[in-house]
Amino acid sequence: MSRFPILPRRQSGFAYIAAVIFLVVIAGIAVVLLRLTDTQQSTVNQALLASRASLAARGGLEWVFNNPAQRCSQAPLSTSNAAPAGAVNHLNDFRAESGFLVSVSCSFRAYNEGEAIDDSGNSSPVVKRIYRIEAVACNGTATTCPDPGSVPRADYVERAQVATICLLTNGAPCV
Repeated sequence: MSRFPILPRRQSGFAYIAAVIFLVVIAGIAVVLLRLTDTQQSTVNQALLASRASLAARGGLEWVFNNPAQRCSQAPLSTSNAAPAGAVNHLNDFRAESGFLVSVSCSFRAYNEGEAIDDSGNSSPVVKRIYRIEAVACNGTATTCPDPGSVPRADYVERAQVATICLLTNGAPCV
C-alpha cells in the first residue's frame, strides 16, 4: 500500500459548459447569417423594382417624344406664347404591362430668337418652344404618381425622369 491514499476525483463538468457556450456562439452566427441573407434579398428586390421604375419613366418620356406638340398641350400648337395648363397624362397602359403607373407632365416656354426672312423678303419672328417633360413612375395603388399613401410600403418604388426638347411653332425641331 502506498503512503498516499487515493482519493476519488471530483468531476468538474468543464466540457459541458464549453459545449453549451460553443452551441450558443454557433447559433448566434447562424442568426446573423440568416439576417444578412434576408437583407441582401430585400436589397436585390428594391434594386430590381427601381430599375423597372426608371425604365417605365423613360418609356413615358419616349411616349411624349413621339409627338410632343399634341401630347404636351390640350390643343394643337398655336402661335400664342402661352404655356399649356400643365396637363398631366396618366399612362394606364404602362401599368397593365409593367405594374407601374406613369404620370407625364409637360410645360414649355416660348422664346423669340431673331427673324426669319422668306423668299418674298418678308420677315417674321422665329419662335422656339423649349418643352420640359417630366415622367414619374411608381408602383403605388393610387391613380396618380407620386402616391403618398403607398410610401410606407416596403416595396414602393418611385422614379422620375426629366427631359427637354426644342421645337419651332410649326413642329419642326430647332436647329
